[in-house]
Amino acid sequence: MSSRWHVVASRKLAGKNMGKTPVYQWYLSIYAPAANDASKLVYRSPGQGRPLLATIAKANGAQLYFPSQQLTIVGAAELERPSVQDVVVLSRQAGADCGSATLTIFGAGASGGVQPRVQIVNPCDLNAAIVREGNLEAVRVWGPYYKPGAPLCCPTKPNASGTIRFKNGTWIVTPAVFAVTPQRHIQP
Repeated sequence: MSSRWHVVASRKLAGKNMGKTPVYQWYLSIYAPAANDASKLVYRSPGQGRPLLATIAKANGAQLYFPSQQLTIVGAAELERPSVQDVVVLSRQAGADCGSATLTIFGAGASGGVQPRVQIVNPCDLNAAIVREGNLEAVRVWGPYYKPGAPLCCPTKPNASGTIRFKNGTWIVTPAVFAVTPQRHIQP
């Protein structure tokens, strides 16, 4: 039996804005190993109350589809302990404004499922890369930083960066320019 999990980003054409520009519904699917080297779907978004990605909808009376979406699998990383990998996913969604970007770290749960360990949600944009730090890895994040109440037109700091790491049972970003949710670790 294989012990490999499979994480897949896929998309399906939802429609064309004004009959021209394609709009895609993105999906994140995670498959767990199963008997006979098969795999079993254990997570899909959108679907089953999983909020990572919204379902694309057509506007009433217009050939427009919202929200626009992008989905990127940043990679797998040993963030919590050596030889155990979590997967890092970055999604972006926008409607009438600049939208938001969400970095999610997923890990396997004790019951054979998968669950988000932590998220960073940032207005407008966010980028991420996995970096090596000693015997573990961390995730470097960068994008615009907005103080509470700052208008979306004018980020407080246009190019902020920080590193998210798992330390002493807690996910932290240093420097603390992006907030993580939840602050405490979700047990696998």
